[in-house]
Amino acid sequence: MAKSIVANSALNAAAGLSLLLIGFACSIITARLLGPEANGIIAFSLWLAVTASLVAELGTGVMLLRLLPQLKSQGYSTADRRGFAAYLLRPVIGSTLLLTALYAAVFALAEHEHWATSAPVVVVITGVLFFIQSIGSSAKNYLLGEQQVGTFFRLSTISGILQLAGVAVGAVFFGIPGALIGYTLGFTVQFTYAAGILAVRANNCGISPRYLFGSSVLLSVQFVVDSIFLNRVEFFFLERYSGVATVGFYAAAMSLANLALQLPVQLTGSLVPYYSQKLQDHGGTTLPAAVFEAVVRNLAYITLPLSFGLAVISPRLISTIFGEAFAPAGPALAVLALVTPVNVLGLICTQYLFSLDRVRERLVVSIVGAVTMVGGAFLVVPAYGAEGAAAVRFVVFALMSALMMRRLTFERSLAGLYWNLLRIAFAATACAGAAWLVLVLVPGLAGLVLAIVAGALCYIVALRVFRAVAVEDGAVAESIASRLPGAAGTAARRIVKLAFGRHDDCRGES
Repeated sequence: MAKSIVANSALNAAAGLSLLLIGFACSIITARLLGPEANGIIAFSLWLAVTASLVAELGTGVMLLRLLPQLKSQGYSTADRRGFAAYLLRPVIGSTLLLTALYAAVFALAEHEHWATSAPVVVVITGVLFFIQSIGSSAKNYLLGEQQVGTFFRLSTISGILQLAGVAVGAVFFGIPGALIGYTLGFTVQFTYAAGILAVRANNCGISPRYLFGSSVLLSVQFVVDSIFLNRVEFFFLERYSGVATVGFYAAAMSLANLALQLPVQLTGSLVPYYSQKLQDHGGTTLPAAVFEAVVRNLAYITLPLSFGLAVISPRLISTIFGEAFAPAGPALAVLALVTPVNVLGLICTQYLFSLDRVRERLVVSIVGAVTMVGGAFLVVPAYGAEGAAAVRFVVFALMSALMMRRLTFERSLAGLYWNLLRIAFAATACAGAAWLVLVLVPGLAGLVLAIVAGALCYIVALRVFRAVAVEDGAVAESIASRLPGAAGTAARRIVKLAFGRHDDCRGES
């Protein structure tokens, strides 16, 4: 892949992962200090805020990611493009205010009929969290669309520090409401940056309001479908049929599963601008197969071993991190870990469809997934609880990924890619097998640590044994390792040599 996408993806991943790790630390703090039921209340509040903010976005995030690189290539200045971001931010503010008012009206009428009966003030804090997060998300989309990932990384770091400190102090002294205020504090950084964008004079940069409105409608419908029916809608069914404590178990499992998911997710954060540039370079109609294959392969090297390994160590891992009270979440985590590869493939396909402005096709896939998710959750969750919810999620994302892959067209077959992925899967299976064997032989925390180390070492060797690394990927890895300084560079070069062998020994289809 081009140096720009590697650099931008790496910084974007670093920013996202820093927030992920801080969010994970916050979930451990709340789970350890407040217990499963309180963890379920907090998780449900965060889900409501995230879902509503995605709806309020009106699809402007994807438009910024796709259109800002195009405006830059057309010669529009930085001030013009910032004005375009301000132009799109105004309707987001309107939709956020409308949804906030609707939220307040619903819960005012419902009185005590809500998920946080033990702490009613949580309902108010959740509304404030939604408002701040919804406006602040525009800052992230603007910075990534402008490819200012360094600035985004700095904002993410400050935001994460504020969130961690706020959640820790709030949970200790004020319980559930204090923890949620801590989460809200973390989003104030991006909110403040977005307010600065709003101060700029709006500029549509010559793009027809009718075109923007049409794109916004399609994207909004898709985000409504995705955010409501595909973004942890299981929480609703689990809270209704199994209680808020089960939501707490499932939320703990999902937070650990996200450790395997978020690294590849963050790496895909720069794909829309990257795809848009590549499409312009090749006539704007079809992405070269080699570009798509390189993205999928490089994410598979990371995703498959993380997914398979996590599934194996999940029961011991969740008890070790969250405490024995969360042991019932182990089976759900094992299933959720296996969702990661199909979810990542779906994200890659989604970014490609968005770069081609084929939003309508992606919307059809979302609707199929939403119907399957709701129907499956309704049928499965009452009888099988958290494990059933996780299984439904796997089926839904596998179905959506398959449907999107059928809609992608390239100038040649992807048969070579599938063969590469099969060999990477064999190496990842060896990784999981080594981890499982260590867990059987060594008990406790020591066994968990040794299992992770054994799995990682076995995976490196298995990549070479199964000749899983394509020639061009091995060359990229060698180039990156050669530029690392000191001991880190020496260690990286040895790992590359062990995993990939000699450059001319690496077989792979491009």
